[in-house]
Amino acid sequence: MDGDNKLTRKEFLKKSSAAVLGLGILGFGSTKANAIGNPQAARDFRVLGRTKIKVSPLGFGASRTMEPALVQAALDAGINFLDSGRSYFRGQNEVMVGKVISGLRKEVVIQSKLRVRFQGEEGPSSQKNVKEALANMTSSLEASLKAYGTDYIDIMLIHGASSVEVAYHEAVLEFFASLKKKGIIRAHGFSSHTNQIEMLAAANQNPFYDVIMVPYNHKGSYIHSSSGNFNEWDQPALEIEMEKAKKNNIGLIAMKTCSGGPYAPENDAKPSFDKALRWILDQDKVHTLAVAMGNFQQIEENLQALT
Repeated sequence: MDGDNKLTRKEFLKKSSAAVLGLGILGFGSTKANAIGNPQAARDFRVLGRTKIKVSPLGFGASRTMEPALVQAALDAGINFLDSGRSYFRGQNEVMVGKVISGLRKEVVIQSKLRVRFQGEEGPSSQKNVKEALANMTSSLEASLKAYGTDYIDIMLIHGASSVEVAYHEAVLEFFASLKKKGIIRAHGFSSHTNQIEMLAAANQNPFYDVIMVPYNHKGSYIHSSSGNFNEWDQPALEIEMEKAKKNNIGLIAMKTCSGGPYAPENDAKPSFDKALRWILDQDKVHTLAVAMGNFQQIEENLQALT
């Protein structure tokens, strides 16, 4: 994964796309998987804000692979935090993760995601739209539980929240509060890809949600590996809200951690992705990283960020 720190956006996107196309074709056996990393380093667990959930500082983002051996390799390396969701591989990503964790449920932390959509021109102002949205959310949740083969999910996020009005709609808040009260989820929150500063500011003003996942890397921008979309943000403004969130005891998870490209500290001539992850950890702004990994080499290199 090492590369030139002068990669252009186009060159980096080309490399990222090639990596995505190659997922799942490296048929390494369990011997290779069990040899990856230092399990003790990954097991330096952190409490995720007020949730009381203990997570490894490096999490495995399962969204780019359908290879069970990669998930098992991450677990064998000491990672206990697995990130997936309904949208990945049309729900089959959750099924794959569920098969791997069968018999290990209490040893892993599952983070999943569902969409919240108020269809129609009237949006959330229409009671009919609200009922339909809640029905879809319930159906999505039930499908996730079945896919994972579990009766509870540790962390359930709204996938790609970009509207404060939607995320903080009374019906949505009641939906998540009810699930938590019944023990169907242990914690709730949202991920935000493009409007993260406003969404994080809203969470600080009304700290209902337990966990928030936002893009964060050394570059303050990212290129989406599949769509090719470029996004950037005001890094100082984001970090101010992140600091507030930590004071509010909100669990913070960084995503798009490698999508800013490889990184090299000053006077270091060889940029790499593990150094990009190390940069995030050194900022001490988040509790853990959800890092998408598509092969054994990426798992092994990413784990170097913990050394």
